[in-house]
Amino acid sequence: MKKVFAAVFIVSILSLVLLFSILAQGNNMHENAMANMTENQTVKMIVVPYFDPYDSQWNKIYEAADKYPDTIKYVIINPCSGPCGDSLSEDWQRIISNLKHRGIKTLGYVFNTSESIANIDYYMKSPVPTDGIFFDNESSTDNLKNFKQFSDHVHSMGGIVYINPGYNFPQVDRYITSGSTDIANIHEIESDKSPHILINEELPPAKLSVILGNVTSHDEMVSKLTEVASKGIGTVYVYGDSYSTLPPFFADEVKQASITPIKQ
Repeated sequence: MKKVFAAVFIVSILSLVLLFSILAQGNNMHENAMANMTENQTVKMIVVPYFDPYDSQWNKIYEAADKYPDTIKYVIINPCSGPCGDSLSEDWQRIISNLKHRGIKTLGYVFNTSESIANIDYYMKSPVPTDGIFFDNESSTDNLKNFKQFSDHVHSMGGIVYINPGYNFPQVDRYITSGSTDIANIHEIESDKSPHILINEELPPAKLSVILGNVTSHDEMVSKLTEVASKGIGTVYVYGDSYSTLPPFFADEVKQASITPIKQ
C-alpha cells in the first residue's frame, strides 16, 4: 500500500509539473503573439533629419528610440544632399552606429540624378555601413529598367531599397511587385493634401510610407498620423516646416506612433 501510495503521489506531482509547464508555455506563446501583433499592426516611423552629425537633435532621436523601441524604423543619412567627400566621415559613422545600436535601419541619401554604384558604395561599403539606400525622386518617371542595376547592387549587399517618388505614380506598384523596391514613399507634400493620398490596397502596409509636412500642432500631428494609418500605410513621418529641425512634438509623435494601429 505504501508503495502504491508513493507511486500515485509521484505521478500526481509529475502531472502538476507538466500542467504548469504547458500553462507557462501557453502564456509565452500568447505574449510572443501579442508582441508580433503589435510589431505588425502599429505605425512605424521614418525620420528625415537633415542636420549635421554634431547637432544635439540626434540625442532627441536616441531618447525617443530608447523610450519607444521598434517604433522608429528608418533614419536617413544625408551628409550634404548626398555623398560628401571621398568617404563617409567618422562622425557620420558614429551616428549610424548609434542608430543601429537601437535597432534602427539607416538609409544613405541618393538623388535620382546622382544614382551610381560609386554613390551606393559610399554608404554601404563604409567601415560602418548604412542598411540601405533612400533613392529620392526615383520612379517619379518610369525608370525601372535602368534603376534595376542600382537596386540589384543594394540587394546584393543585403540592403534595403527605399524610393521616394513623392506621389503614387502608376509605375510605383511595378517597382514594388518586380522586387526592385522594398518600400515606396507615395506622398511627400503638405499635410492638407493628405485626403488625396491614393494607395493600392493589394500592397501590404510595410511596403508603403508617407511623409507629411507643415504640421503645426500636437493635435494635428495625432490627426494626420491616425489618418495615414487608417489608409493602410505602415510607415510615416509628420514634421513641421523643415527637415533641418525636428518638430516640437517629435517625442509625442514617436509615442503616438507606438500605439496607433494600421488598417490591415
